[in-house]
Amino acid sequence: MSKKILVFVCTGNTCRSPMAEIIMKNKLKYAGVKDIRVTSAGLSATDGEKMSKNSAKALRELGYKPTSFKSKMLTSELLDKASMVLCMTSTHKSYLQGFSNVYTIAEVTGLNDILDPYGGSLSTYIKTSHQLEDACNIILEKILEVKGE
Repeated sequence: MSKKILVFVCTGNTCRSPMAEIIMKNKLKYAGVKDIRVTSAGLSATDGEKMSKNSAKALRELGYKPTSFKSKMLTSELLDKASMVLCMTSTHKSYLQGFSNVYTIAEVTGLNDILDPYGGSLSTYIKTSHQLEDACNIILEKILEVKGE
C-alpha cells in the first residue's frame, strides 16, 4: 500500500504550516502510524526559506524539536499526489477550488481557522502553536478511528 500524503498549507510556509507539519509528524510517530507522510507548503512561499524564529521557539515551548525545515511553494504536482490538503483558513482553501482533497482545518476539526501569527509577538506564535496542537490531536484521533475500523 502506498503512503498517504497529508499537506498543511498556509501563505508563506514559514510559520503555521511548518509548525503543523512538525507537530503532526511527532504525533503520528508516537502513535505508531507509519503509512502517512506529512509535509507542508505555501500558496506564496519562497522555496528554501527557514521556519520563522518565533515558530521554532513556540515549538520548543511545546516540547518539539524544530527540524532543519525549508519552505516550499504548493505545486499542482503536490496537490495531485496529496491524499488530503489542510488549509489554515477558508481564504487559503478558496485559492484551491476545484480540488476535492482540499479542506480547512476548521472543517476537519470543528475548531476555528488558524490565524496568521506573522509579525506578531512570541506569545502570539505560542497561542498559534497551541491551536495547531489542538487541531493535530483531533486529526490524529480521526486517523486512528479510521485505522481501527
